[in-house]
Amino acid sequence: MTTTQRDSISNPADGLVIYNTEDSALHFFNGVCWQAVYQENCDDCFFNMSLSSYSDTIDRTITDSVQIIINISQTAGNPQNIALSIANSLPAGMTYSFSNNPQFSSGTLTLTFHVTPFTPDGTFPIVIQGLCGPSVKNIVYSLTILPCYLVNIINSTTNYDLGIDFYIQYPSAPTSTPVCVVADVNPGVSVTSDTTGLPAFTTGVLPSGSAVAIVNNGMIIGMGGDGGTAYDPVNGTTGDGLDGGDAINLTENTTIVNSGYIFGGGGGGNAMAFALIYVPPSPAPTIGFLAGAGGGGGAGGGKGGALSSGVIGIVIYEDGFDGTGGLLGLGGDGGILNYPVTFTVSAVQFTVSPNAFGGDGGDYGYPGTQGIFNLTISVTLVITFPIIGTIPIPLVQNYPIPIPVSPPLSGNAGFAVKHNGFTTNIPDNIYITSFLKGEVGP
Repeated sequence: MTTTQRDSISNPADGLVIYNTEDSALHFFNGVCWQAVYQENCDDCFFNMSLSSYSDTIDRTITDSVQIIINISQTAGNPQNIALSIANSLPAGMTYSFSNNPQFSSGTLTLTFHVTPFTPDGTFPIVIQGLCGPSVKNIVYSLTILPCYLVNIINSTTNYDLGIDFYIQYPSAPTSTPVCVVADVNPGVSVTSDTTGLPAFTTGVLPSGSAVAIVNNGMIIGMGGDGGTAYDPVNGTTGDGLDGGDAINLTENTTIVNSGYIFGGGGGGNAMAFALIYVPPSPAPTIGFLAGAGGGGGAGGGKGGALSSGVIGIVIYEDGFDGTGGLLGLGGDGGILNYPVTFTVSAVQFTVSPNAFGGDGGDYGYPGTQGIFNLTISVTLVITFPIIGTIPIPLVQNYPIPIPVSPPLSGNAGFAVKHNGFTTNIPDNIYITSFLKGEVGP
């Protein structure tokens, strides 16, 4: 009879013997429990174990996991826990989880295997082991991982596009069905940008649904934003510092392993200036007065705010300094203008004293800073008398000139990773660490 039929016997007599068709063994009732002839006592646990599938394949362009159902049936002994484990080593990047473990007596549970784009391809035997008392069951399960394409980046480059490089290296790769691509930025390689309009690294155009991974052992650094240049209607400048460029832009779900450096470009500092300008109809020249200082360029090669004004008149201006690039790049300092300028109109002498500090460019991952501007004016009437000579008569001393408008904006830092609605394994946040500088976000 079966185990179920055996257990349905009401008040079995001591010493009653039956033949169990499930384990093909004699069982006898010892007054406490049904005991198989191969058991020493009621607590000796024996069980059967089977799988819903004994071999599977993972195509990482479709899924990153596979599930199997484990069926467990305890055949002897008092009901107790049956512990499950994986008895051998798994390849790098493969993990597993049980829905419940241990399993109490008979029942089913789910075993899930997860892989990443970094998991090596191949067919791997996996030993699933169950343990209960003296009973051990081992089942060999086979899991095949289909390969990913490897794109090696071995030379420093600018404005890198993985989609373009992938099809250069693999011209026969599918263009309409998803692919699995691992981009490996080798040690010593710099991936940068020469414009804030483009990221240093983009995953580019790949078939929708592709699985992408980036292994970075080098440097991926966005371009720094330019420092602001003083408001000048002739050249169309506003004084705003420009935003830094992004290090990485994603166009597909991407896993990133960063053992190198990923830095968003620093934002440009704003310019601080004061101008009184008359713009007559063309082609007459623009006439006026302009004093100020340019913003510093952001880390990553942002240019300092340098004035190239078309204003005819009095122009006193100090340019901002360029940001530097490379691993140790820094934001450039804003220009500093803090010396008086004197000029005379007829018998009146004007002394203008600007105190202008352009905003500094931001370091990697930082926005540019806001500058400072103050302006005072002194007016002196200069009268010349025969014999006596020249007599200065102060009319106004260090009168502060109010600035009627809000200061220009400084530039924001570029993203370390801009995922554009796609997923990545790095949580959204603003990071300032040795290896990651800038925002990871939408």
